[in-house]
Amino acid sequence: MFGKLAAWIYAIDNSPVLSSIRKGFILTIPAVMAGCIALLVLNLPLPGFNQMLMSFGGGILNRLLLFVYNSTIEFMSVYLVLSISFYYSATLAPNNGITQILATINGLICFIASFGGSGGSLTLSSFGTIGVFTAMVCAIFATRLFLAIGSWSFKKFHSYAPGADFHYRSAVSAIGPILACTLVFSLTNVLLNELFHAGNFNELIAGILEELFGYMQSRLANGLLYTVMVSLLWIFGIHAGNALETVAKTVFAEGVSDQAAMITKSFLDNFTVPGGSGATLCLVLALIIAGRSKDNKQLAYSVAPMTLFNINEMLVFGLPIVLNPVMLLPFVLVPAISLLIAYGTASLGFMTVLDISVVWTTPTVFSGYLLTGSWRGSLVQLLILATGTAIYLPFVRFSDNLQQRQVTYLLRELTEQFKKEEKAGYSVPYLDRSDNFGAIAKNMVSQLRQDIREQNITVMYQPLAGMDNQVVGAEALLRWSFAGERVYPPLVIALAKEDNCYSLLTKLIMEEAAAAAGRLAEELDPSFRISVNISAEQLNDPDFIKESIELVERRGVRGNITLEMTEETGLGEFSLISRHIEMLRDKGVTISIDDFSMGQTSLDYLRNNLFSLVKLDGGLVNQAKDNSRCRGIISSITALGRSLDFQVLAECVETEELKEIMAELGCRYFQGFLISPAVPLEEFKPIYEKSKK
Repeated sequence: MFGKLAAWIYAIDNSPVLSSIRKGFILTIPAVMAGCIALLVLNLPLPGFNQMLMSFGGGILNRLLLFVYNSTIEFMSVYLVLSISFYYSATLAPNNGITQILATINGLICFIASFGGSGGSLTLSSFGTIGVFTAMVCAIFATRLFLAIGSWSFKKFHSYAPGADFHYRSAVSAIGPILACTLVFSLTNVLLNELFHAGNFNELIAGILEELFGYMQSRLANGLLYTVMVSLLWIFGIHAGNALETVAKTVFAEGVSDQAAMITKSFLDNFTVPGGSGATLCLVLALIIAGRSKDNKQLAYSVAPMTLFNINEMLVFGLPIVLNPVMLLPFVLVPAISLLIAYGTASLGFMTVLDISVVWTTPTVFSGYLLTGSWRGSLVQLLILATGTAIYLPFVRFSDNLQQRQVTYLLRELTEQFKKEEKAGYSVPYLDRSDNFGAIAKNMVSQLRQDIREQNITVMYQPLAGMDNQVVGAEALLRWSFAGERVYPPLVIALAKEDNCYSLLTKLIMEEAAAAAGRLAEELDPSFRISVNISAEQLNDPDFIKESIELVERRGVRGNITLEMTEETGLGEFSLISRHIEMLRDKGVTISIDDFSMGQTSLDYLRNNLFSLVKLDGGLVNQAKDNSRCRGIISSITALGRSLDFQVLAECVETEELKEIMAELGCRYFQGFLISPAVPLEEFKPIYEKSKK
């Protein structure tokens, strides 16, 4: 059941629309954070602090903070429509930067058109948090419409804009689609004005909600409705404080002395939503207590100081809570239950709510004391915090499990994609991509770098055996896990190379292998060798050669290390390899070729007779049973080996029959599951001893 639910939520969460909206919100976090810090300082609940800000230097500090807030939070919708349009256009028109930029500009134009007043005027308040919902709608629909019209017009008219410059032609070709999209959104805005007397979607929704409160006679019922509506609006990215501002001022006006009707705006702010809308301070505590996701825990710790002052935009947009199906229920339920707890304790006479206003940035516990004039108010808030945290806990655990499954799904998809590209003989950089593959690749590289720094890399050893099944050596193989899943080693290597941390990874593996070689040479056989995979670039690097020789000398493993170079680049591209191989040979380090076939690069490798061992490509070996041409190729390679004095080893040998075929074709050694998969060093000695019996 959980698996089906997780798969369903994963499919929704990774749909192009929702994924683009999520990424858009994430991209706005720096602006949101800067604005929240300015807002916090402007509203610090310290006696005389606001007066100090206003008076210091003629109010320059206050003005500076207002500039920061106004240029970030007050333009949040603008930044959001740009980022969502950019990401969504990338899913519809991948690898087309010009189209993405034009679609992003089109999204902003349509967003502005959606906020035109009855006379076509605009107000800056339209571009702040009040326009978040409209920004999401415009970004998605405007981008979709722009690309649809552009594609249709090109197919219909097959026209090309005049001019020699490509960018100029692209811009001119976009005039028609942008004009059409702007007219559609402008017409929609005019219809909203004429039919519903609303300036935009937000005003229309807010007007409908305000009508609902007129039918409620009970102040408690109005309070519950308001609390639920605030949470729901935030879930859909609508700034509820702005959307329901009129309701808050009229329905929950202060100046009510009857304790049975004590629900005021200040009461709601300080008792129902500790930490901000959705009672996110409870969520922060739940993440710290039960969260298993390292990223979410780090987010919780980073936003905790802000949520203490009831500023929760970082958590709402960073987790995110917006459009998060898992957090919808607790985000709505916790404030409603908090209201019932606070209202119930006040109605029973446990605490008395004073007819005063408390600044909304006052931290929980302090605000309860100020609003009731007693420790009882603080105690009620602590009870609300404990209850809300308990409600959030199972949803945090479920969210962690869901994220783990999502990572697993995405990692498997990335691996399958990589294997397809690997089989086709090409590779696509992943770290530059803006899709889900790019996102998980960046997370993987970040974790890989951390594991390299902490020397948390697992190395296992696969036996190399002679045709008599006696183990004569081993290959050191990387075994790395991400989010609890073992990662396909070639994918790890590809990402490490793309991120330029491959040399660090190789160095760490060589340290482990050298230590293991010294131990096995002492316990099993003085001539025992362990091979380590490297690249041609490293074999051409003087620093790498120097470090390798120093490692062999320091560990005392002369004659016990083989560097295994994967056949991927012709030696003709490197000038120092021959000299470096001679230097390594002098120190007892031999060189072998991995994944050898009969390509031009392979033959180039043999030209100077520098290698002591050639490992046949596993694909070539596996086809030998049914393909006479493959057997002929292998026979030719072994004949070359006899002529040029190098040994031939067959990889991926999993059956006795295949081993016998390889022996008949002239191979002297083999490696594969027939003898053993790669095992930890502690399990290697019994395999070796068993092979000698």
